[in-house]
Amino acid sequence: MAQHMTTAALESLEIEVRALLESDNLEGVRKLLNKQQPPDIADVLDRLESKDRARVFELLTLDQAAEALHEMGTETIRKVFADMPKEKVGDLLDLMAMDDAAEILTQDVPERQQELLTEMQPADAAEVRDLLKYPAQSAGRLMTEKFVRIRPEMTVEETIAHLRKVDPEVETLTDLYVLNPEKQLIGVVSLREVITAPSERRLQDIMTTQLVTVPPEMDREEVARLVSRYDFLAIPVVAPDKAMLGIITVDDIIHVLVEEQTEDAMKFAAVEGGMINQPYFTISIRKVIRTRIGWLLLLFLAETLTGSVLRVFEAELEAVVALSFFIPLLIGTGGNTGAQTVSTIIRGIALKDIRLQDSWRVIRRELGSGLLIGLLLGIVAFLRTVLWGSDLRFCLVIALTILVICTWANTVGSIIPLVAQRLKIDPAVVSAPLITTLVDATGLAIYMLIAKAILGI
Repeated sequence: MAQHMTTAALESLEIEVRALLESDNLEGVRKLLNKQQPPDIADVLDRLESKDRARVFELLTLDQAAEALHEMGTETIRKVFADMPKEKVGDLLDLMAMDDAAEILTQDVPERQQELLTEMQPADAAEVRDLLKYPAQSAGRLMTEKFVRIRPEMTVEETIAHLRKVDPEVETLTDLYVLNPEKQLIGVVSLREVITAPSERRLQDIMTTQLVTVPPEMDREEVARLVSRYDFLAIPVVAPDKAMLGIITVDDIIHVLVEEQTEDAMKFAAVEGGMINQPYFTISIRKVIRTRIGWLLLLFLAETLTGSVLRVFEAELEAVVALSFFIPLLIGTGGNTGAQTVSTIIRGIALKDIRLQDSWRVIRRELGSGLLIGLLLGIVAFLRTVLWGSDLRFCLVIALTILVICTWANTVGSIIPLVAQRLKIDPAVVSAPLITTLVDATGLAIYMLIAKAILGI
């Protein structure tokens, strides 16, 4: 049984490969990699320099190379393909699952898509072209046409005999799909049910007819939620006329979930698409700068609002110097409160717990939560400031500012993702950077206005 390789083992594998390459022991590299799993080989390839990567990739068998290819980063795939005859690239794509081949041709080397399709076997190329008809992030792009088709009148004995003859490239035998003569899906039966049923029993008597299916145009995140909700190992893709087009297996769903989680995390940090789901060392410095500078420049300009607020209240700060001591505490508390709220709301939107019609309900709930959080933190802030020996009016300023800022940050933190959702903008892209910048500037204004009112400055 294949064992999962730990981080330490991966590091050890990379060190060993590099040492063998330095001594020019290519046969040693070949023997070492023959014992490894494709994802682990891909990890090492992603970290090697271009020259060494090309040498190592040449040592792999076609099957090894095809399996490792899908696990590699975009930049690695581009460089490997650039150094390889297009005929060999076509052979590698033929050996892959067709949905994986379609993903590489559209995401990794889109400029060579038509050229490489002509190098594939006609049947495989036709299957890839069928997948490419569907939108990029859709169920249709994830599905495979290689699944077990059976007829309702077949007996258990006939079904088992049929399974012995199926294409070895069939993705899974866990579920068998019952189709009528029009190739419409009418039922599903598990292999367990087939094995345990009497041999003369017909499939129409044991199949499940309460089907959960997806159309090929459905967004892949929606498909992932359905698979997670019903604990499926595969889900059928059907056309509007109920004709079965293919299945999406759980391994593809796991890839989707990992990619979407990574994408959301990167967007939450205001990093654009060029760095999403790519190994760190495969991304050029130029691309790093290009994908980060836009948002950073925008946020830098927005943060000048904070300086503008300080200039407006310059006289008050000069009159009561102690006010400046608490600025980091107050804007930091507001930013943290807003960030927590934004994270909670975005998660609710992603899981469909929060819908557009829930907007006012969400805002009211977060307004109340902000008041309670602000009250609790305000009491702590008041007592802490008293212990520092500050004037009671000054302590009241700090406590009231905490109360108002937390309430404001919580409310704004709920509004921003909801507005982004209504405008069909990904909430993860704008919410976190915007809430931090907004709360910094407005929090300072709130602080100074409360201080001016209570201290009379």
